[in-house]
Amino acid sequence: DINNASDFQGTLPESLASWQGDVEKLLILEKYEEARSQAEGRLSSSQASADAIAVAGAFHALAKVHSSQNRHDAAKQAAEDALAKFRAAGDVKGIAVGLLTSAKVALDMRDRRGAEDLAREAADKYLAAGCKAGEAAAHLVLARIHQRESEVEEALEMADKAKSLFEKCGDKEGQAAALLVKGNVFLWNYRDAQDEACKLGREASQMLRKLDRPSCHHREGDALFLVASAAFALGKHREGVKAAREAVDLHGEWGGVRAKASSMRAVAMGNVQMGNLADAEEDAAQAMALLKESSDEVLKAEAMVLQALVLRQKASKGDTEDLDEMVAKHRDVLDRFLKLEDENAAALHRLELAQALQLAGDASVALTEATIACEFFKSQDIQAGQGMCMMTIAMCQSALGEATSALETATKAAALLDSCGGNYPECAELLAFLKKQSGARGGQKWALQKDWGSYDTPVLKPAVESSDGAGVKRSMYSDMIKARIHQGDTPDPISFDSPMLLYMDKFLGIQMPFIRDVPPPPGAP
Repeated sequence: DINNASDFQGTLPESLASWQGDVEKLLILEKYEEARSQAEGRLSSSQASADAIAVAGAFHALAKVHSSQNRHDAAKQAAEDALAKFRAAGDVKGIAVGLLTSAKVALDMRDRRGAEDLAREAADKYLAAGCKAGEAAAHLVLARIHQRESEVEEALEMADKAKSLFEKCGDKEGQAAALLVKGNVFLWNYRDAQDEACKLGREASQMLRKLDRPSCHHREGDALFLVASAAFALGKHREGVKAAREAVDLHGEWGGVRAKASSMRAVAMGNVQMGNLADAEEDAAQAMALLKESSDEVLKAEAMVLQALVLRQKASKGDTEDLDEMVAKHRDVLDRFLKLEDENAAALHRLELAQALQLAGDASVALTEATIACEFFKSQDIQAGQGMCMMTIAMCQSALGEATSALETATKAAALLDSCGGNYPECAELLAFLKKQSGARGGQKWALQKDWGSYDTPVLKPAVESSDGAGVKRSMYSDMIKARIHQGDTPDPISFDSPMLLYMDKFLGIQMPFIRDVPPPPGAP
């Protein structure tokens, strides 16, 4: 995260600014060991000279090194050591930057309350020091805290305050960073704000392109990533892939394997949405190859998500017969997020596993996985998650022949998704399908029909006995179907509207048409 690797101009004590920039550049290029060695060297020399501010600055640099590598406990300790040294030296701006770094670490450790308190205290200290750039940086961290908690209005308010303060001190990079926070808020929290998100991403990109700090080049890549994501949401897939490829180039030059692999995921997603599954598969494989030696298990898991998605799309198009591989990949993804103890992500990927199982024809197990995921989202009061789970549950119920239950579940899913915003055309399609299915013969509407009018009593057509004596007498047929439906000894669900009646014909020797000739009720199609 570029926000953890770098400090905005003017936010550090002046004696630290120059050499901290050297460590920052190494972190942006993901040269972590070099950055750590330089920070530890500074710490050793500063301790020898008893320079309290320099010692504090060295701990601050180490906190950024550890934070950039997701070593949260080590980052927290280094940030606390830096803050203690700044306090001992009585440097107000140093205390403020120590508080702000501690807030960033607390945010990564999901300590929302601690992160907010530290960031607000940092803003007060920067105000006391007369440092508008620091105030702006603190408000930007507050905006990110609210964004993580989906507190949309508060996030936008803090981002606007940060942008205004950055404008007053002439910091273009800070202004662009505030635009990126706003753009991500619009993209992920509003139903129809993708255009605004795309506009903000392009504005930030153009602003950063004119600047020459390493962090600015990296942020430009982040801005293009935002543009790509917004373009995909708008259905502008080619535009999105173009922006994503530009982000890959920038992150390749001004980042490392993690940044480049992250952008490669966006390229792969665009190719999936355009139906270029062969290209998407290659992009996802390249991202995984880049991350082979990385210690970033979260990013590895997210790259694997794309590989699973490509396999699922290939299966849905009939481009692969290896459904076991698809299901196995989804199980691997779920296992990774369970090991990472990310409950929200695990629930989401459990839902994707359910979709893979349903696609592979294992509706019973898919129903179980989707129900587990739905219960988690319900416990967390995440309505969008519940809605998506219930859509999958409805599909499974339909596949199991429970048409009435499927329609009820899908209707609840539609209500949940509509209440929380967002665009879910697939839900409308599912509802339309289930309503049509429930209106078919043997379905809900047929069953509810009471008055068939007057027409001749159907004529029974006796079965023609086959010459070799195969099959069963027609008088036994109804009982056998009932037994098989209730006992579940057939490999696939059976219903009177399903081609799987051919299964019964094949193994029981019953000739088609069977049972009796019954005319449709009056007015029926």
